[in-house]
Amino acid sequence: MGAWGYGIRQDDFVCDVIGVFEDLLKAGKSVREATDAVRSTFTAEMTDADDGPLFWIALADVQWTYGKLEAQILNRVKEDLDSGRSLAPWTEDQRGLARRRAALDKFISKIGQPNRRPKKPPKIVVRGPKFRPGDCLSIRLSNGQYAAALVLAADHSNVEYGRNLLGLLDYLSPEKPTLEVFRQRQWLGLSQHSSNNKIDVAWYHYMGFLAVKHRLEIVGQVEILGSDPTDGTIYRRWTGIGEQVIHQRA
Repeated sequence: MGAWGYGIRQDDFVCDVIGVFEDLLKAGKSVREATDAVRSTFTAEMTDADDGPLFWIALADVQWTYGKLEAQILNRVKEDLDSGRSLAPWTEDQRGLARRRAALDKFISKIGQPNRRPKKPPKIVVRGPKFRPGDCLSIRLSNGQYAAALVLAADHSNVEYGRNLLGLLDYLSPEKPTLEVFRQRQWLGLSQHSSNNKIDVAWYHYMGFLAVKHRLEIVGQVEILGSDPTDGTIYRRWTGIGEQVIHQRA
């Protein structure tokens, strides 16, 4: 199971179905149109012994949230509980089974009543990358010193989650970095744990940016070189950016 709790939305598959549904609403689809689309998208999962009951739970939840719960979908969730289908994955854990049953009973009781405060359909929130490739960032750290990071890429592929690829340089000083620091490309190598001196390159989304915005400054622009990193497998919040230099020096 991709569950991390007993609650209705504490399951990866349930969250996936709801996420697809809400993306369709953002694209301007009605609840009815979004329902038809997710049923088409998850046709195979609907008939799966484990995912099937979860699909109907997710669909019931998101329909009720937006004030359009269909009676047949509510009845399907009830039938799956009465038959034990929606509890089958939990039968080897009696305590977990009891908690899951209680969560489903509470859920069905809630959605059995009209939602008097349905949510409005979500809208797309555009969050572009914060910087351009080649931007040279001076980072004021928690200890008052400065670090340096080069913006290697800006990914606009997801309009709501624009991201920047940053390479952290091996720079720690009471003075702001100059453009020459960025031209030299002395990347920070990480030796902690099993990093094997891999250079610190990571993708940064919008999360945490406002908290550190006042500590970031573009000191200039340099050309991105063919030898520069073009991708990374690490994803980070902006919070704490640059602090790796302090840890590495320690």
